[in-house]
Amino acid sequence: MNKKNQTILALYPNRYGIGYAVFDTPDNLVEYGIGYVQPISNKKTMKRVKQYIAYYKPNVIITRNINDQNKKSKRIEKLIDCICKEAQLQNFEVHSYTRTQIKDVFLQFGANSKYQISQKIIGWYKRLESYTFPERKRWMAENHNTGVFDAVSLAMTHYYLE
Repeated sequence: MNKKNQTILALYPNRYGIGYAVFDTPDNLVEYGIGYVQPISNKKTMKRVKQYIAYYKPNVIITRNINDQNKKSKRIEKLIDCICKEAQLQNFEVHSYTRTQIKDVFLQFGANSKYQISQKIIGWYKRLESYTFPERKRWMAENHNTGVFDAVSLAMTHYYLE
């Protein structure tokens, strides 16, 4: 199978649950969203991840790699480990990318912050415009829609680096 024509499921855990994006090709964003999990728990989030895997039947699963960040949540770190283990158990190809790798890819397109990255992604995929969020100030919490753009940016990083 052509690597450019594989179904990719990008998963980006965050404080609301998990952002996800499904691609068949770099130009074909099939599905996206935020799997809200309340109250937040890894067990409930993994149940949601397994549902995504069963429904979308991806060839490749992509998640974030937080090894380069020391202040991230231990819960999210454990969740990412669980996602990778589940993907490997089901014989999926697994890739993970750091926030630094994502930023490096998007810097080439003139986008540095999460807001700028989201605006670049909206330029590529107009249907994501309804998920736009205001530029974050230091005192503001991260917008819940950020998860969609985090997942899409993971997939774009994969396409760019692979």
